[in-house]
Amino acid sequence: MASTKKKLTAGRNYYKQLVEVTLVKDNNNYKDDVTITYNGTNYQIQRGVPVQVPMYIKLILEDGYRQQMAADAYSEKLANDFLEKTNKIGG
Repeated sequence: MASTKKKLTAGRNYYKQLVEVTLVKDNNNYKDDVTITYNGTNYQIQRGVPVQVPMYIKLILEDGYRQQMAADAYSEKLANDFLEKTNKIGG
């Protein structure tokens, strides 16, 4: 039982440790701060400067990035499929 409690504590400590992140800033699409709400707590993360956030916030940011990349790839595939089909029928 004590071993399980140690593992749980170690896991909690891992996700609570502060890590540095720097979000891209380009004064166009990526210019505004990013707000993440986790368990009722809001985190406003400034772009373009290194900031310290808990590990669980970094993981949320990374997951969002992966989802955005997948959505972009899917959207591009649909656009290419549409163009290909349009060209086949002479549009």
